[in-house]
Amino acid sequence: MIYIGEINYLNVYPIYYFLKKEIKIHPELNFLEFIYGTPAFLNKGLKLGDIDISPSSSSYYILNHKSSVLFPDLSISSQKTVKSIYLFSQKPIEDFNKGEAIYITPETLTSLNLLKVLLVEIYKLDFNNLNFVTLPSSDKFELKTEFNGSKMSGKNFLHIGDNALKYRKFIPEGYFAYDLADLWYKFTGFPFVFALFILRKDAYDKKKIEFEILYKYLIKSKENATRGFKEAALSALKLDEYKFISYEELINYWTDCLSFDFGEREIAGFKLYCELLYKNRLIDSFPALNFVNFA
Repeated sequence: MIYIGEINYLNVYPIYYFLKKEIKIHPELNFLEFIYGTPAFLNKGLKLGDIDISPSSSSYYILNHKSSVLFPDLSISSQKTVKSIYLFSQKPIEDFNKGEAIYITPETLTSLNLLKVLLVEIYKLDFNNLNFVTLPSSDKFELKTEFNGSKMSGKNFLHIGDNALKYRKFIPEGYFAYDLADLWYKFTGFPFVFALFILRKDAYDKKKIEFEILYKYLIKSKENATRGFKEAALSALKLDEYKFISYEELINYWTDCLSFDFGEREIAGFKLYCELLYKNRLIDSFPALNFVNFA
């Protein structure tokens, strides 16, 4: 049995939709058990050994690369804008004061560190002088915070995933919305890698045959997804939790905002992110890219 994490966000829905279709017609995939949750929950599961593989955050891999391996050619990355990683702020970033509070969804570390890098590299702010307040976690479930004038007034929030997709459509008057992937692309010219398909090394060593089968079907599912966004969208929009987005918006999100590849440009963007984390003392060392080798 392989325990595979499934992020409860629209950004991975197409790959998992087609992977589950493959399971129905290929009995050789019946060794998979899905564990559903937020990025933070799945990161914790990987760390504790409750999950064998998950599309988990880049920051998790950076911090745990010695005990992890990666599936090649798979990621959850931005192209230019991403529309699901936003800093919503009451004022322009340039006007942030010493001690300015920024409230952070508990589901992310990668986006928090990306924000810190952007604040210092683009806006020349010392992020050590800002007050990052991580909100209480609801474990498996996404943070539930209404985005309206009365509840958000006077505060700055970093949100990711489906909440960010929702809130960007209902920005209160006078608020600013910064797409972090867009800022990153304009600053570097590279995609930003939010998640990688990360395996526990000890699980991979014990289950290489099953992981080889899984990798084959994940690549196939990625290819089917990029050819079949219409089918995946029609499926997703039947679910109540995705009623906030239209068919056209969802297709645009998947085709114009996201990349599921981990090719040369994504790798270059990931390495540059690591360099900037190191430069700004957010990590102690550079991670190696440890890809699985089925040979």
